[in-house]
Amino acid sequence: MGSRTPSHSTAYSTFVVSMNMDVDKWRDGIGFDIEALKQVTDPERDALVTILAGRLEYHPDWRPIEALGAIGTPAAIEAIRRALREGNPETRLYAAEQLAEMGETEHLDLAIVDALRKTSLYGGLSRALDLAEEHPSPQIQETLVDLALNGDEEQRIHCAALALFLGGKADEAFDWNHRPFFLQFGDSNRRVQIEAYKELCARLGVTPKVQ
Repeated sequence: MGSRTPSHSTAYSTFVVSMNMDVDKWRDGIGFDIEALKQVTDPERDALVTILAGRLEYHPDWRPIEALGAIGTPAAIEAIRRALREGNPETRLYAAEQLAEMGETEHLDLAIVDALRKTSLYGGLSRALDLAEEHPSPQIQETLVDLALNGDEEQRIHCAALALFLGGKADEAFDWNHRPFFLQFGDSNRRVQIEAYKELCARLGVTPKVQ
């Protein structure tokens, strides 16, 4: 008789089931079962790194990155680094955030700037703005002011609002007391946009890049 392949642990099976996403889980931002992941065996953990790395490559999302971070083995960390190198701007942002939580903070600023410039509000920009608020480096603040002039409509409005807050001129990241001002950045008239940008620069005490 041949040797019987041992079955997986309950924790492994629970975790694998949690990887099946439906619309409700996706919309509600429910991640994989990290508590179950913590209880899998070492061989199962190694196998899951391969599975999660493949999923991250073909279906990029924050969930496999979070799970790989929870595993934390050299192979898991390398999979996150590969996503940082090769993923789209939103994926790179999540990878950089996870690596920063694990002590590799040097990638975060660049990933935030990249996501601010290259993502839409529901495709990474919202998370990039949150992280920019948490990590307001000079490079990030300069990027926000630049995008208030040169971004698309969503970028101009939200980056201007955050720049005003980080500059100490608003009480929160999107201060509704300044909403009429912010909406000028979304005006269809480029002259209105430029005048709003110049007013933002004046409030922040920085030199505008247009006359």
